[in-house]
Formats: sequence, structure tokens, C-alpha cells
Amino acid sequence: MLSIIFLRMEFSKMTQRLAKLMIFGGGKHSLLKLSIASSVFAVSALIVTPVQAANLIQNGSFETATVNPGSFLQLDAVSTAITGWTVSQGTIDYIGTFWQASEGARSLDLQGLASGGIQQTFNTTIGATYRVTFDLAGNPTGNPTIKEMRVSAGGNSADFSFDITGKSPSNMGWVSKSWDFTANSITTTLEFTGLGNSTTGAALDNVSVIALSSPSIPEPSSMLGLLGLGVLGIGSAFKRQS
Repeated sequence: MLSIIFLRMEFSKMTQRLAKLMIFGGGKHSLLKLSIASSVFAVSALIVTPVQAANLIQNGSFETATVNPGSFLQLDAVSTAITGWTVSQGTIDYIGTFWQASEGARSLDLQGLASGGIQQTFNTTIGATYRVTFDLAGNPTGNPTIKEMRVSAGGNSADFSFDITGKSPSNMGWVSKSWDFTANSITTTLEFTGLGNSTTGAALDNVSVIALSSPSIPEPSSMLGLLGLGVLGIGSAFKRQS
């Protein structure tokens, strides 16, 4: 952040000096002025227009559906009642007013009558790294005390757990979790599955996936380094002409 602030300050100084050069400079410097102007505009585009990472997941907080869960509603395998999502296995409970959601008014219990799962497929770039974030809690109304679930994508997976001790439907204790994966296909299926044998399992809400890097796009640190070199180069050109 401090590096970006410094570059913005340098950019401001350069634009002021460029304005003076354009107004008072001689004709012999016209090519230099054109080159510097182009460089300054390129630098300004990088500094002023930061790239915002888009969430690749549709309906990540499960708010939109073709059904109203009321308190809660059991959904069976292959159900597509929740917009953008498919129940991939077993059964899940679509939670409405039964407990406090993390985001919005709805969430999931990944254990219906048995271990269930839910999935969504989205476009990815082979070799790119993505970050999955989600909010995790557990159904506080029954055993076991430790609720477990698994997230999988890109041929890899990770397990997560949540302790319901001291929790209640009005005090779920949601925590944010994250997990990174590398895409191995032009489309990737993200799946969350419950792990356990009870009817009260891990609770899920507020899912998102963003791209961290792409093979064709430089890392932010690399971009910052190139930007810094550009600023120094333009500054040097001004000094030589002063």
C-alpha cells in the first residue's frame, strides 16, 4: 500500500512537470514529450484503475431458490431448487428461519438424513490459482459436537471442522474459512460435502471464489515492480532535459 501511495505521488509530480514541458519546451523536444506523455498516461491507467477480483460463484449465500424453506427444507440428490447449485449426493437441509444465517437469511446444513453435498460448476483457466472462501458453523441441536465437512475442486480437497460447544440457533458462531486450488480444466466443479453419520452436520453460507493469478497475467508484485521502473525511467528523462 505504501509503495502504491509513493507511485501515485511520483505520478502527480510527473504530470505537473510534463505540463510545464509541453507549454514551455522547445520544438526539438517534441518526440520526447510525446513519449513521456504516452508513458504517463499508461502509468495513470495502472495506478488509478485497480483490478477488482470478481466472485465466480452464483448465489453464494443461497438466498435465491424456487422453493421457500420456511424453517428448513430437506433437498434430495440432483435437486436444483437452489439457484446455481445442484445437490450432488445424499440429502441436505436448506435452512430458513431455523437458525441465524451468516449472510442474508438462508444457509445450509450439509447433513440431511445422511451426509449430503452441493456443487456448482464455473469457468476457469488451466493453471490459474483460485481462492475459495466460505462461512462455516455447525448445527447446534444435536451430536456430534465436532461437525466436519469437505471442500473439493480441481482434483484436490481439504477437510474442515467446527466445534458447536456453547453455540445455539441464535448464536451460531460463524467463522470464515478459505482454501486455494489450481484449475486443471476450462471448467471447475466446486463441491461441499458433509462428513459424518448424524442428521445434524456442518453449516455452510457465504461462498465465493476469486482468481488469485493467471498464467497470462503478471502477479500484482510484478506489476508494481514494472510500474516502479516506469516511474523512475520517466523521472530520469525529465532530469536529462532540465
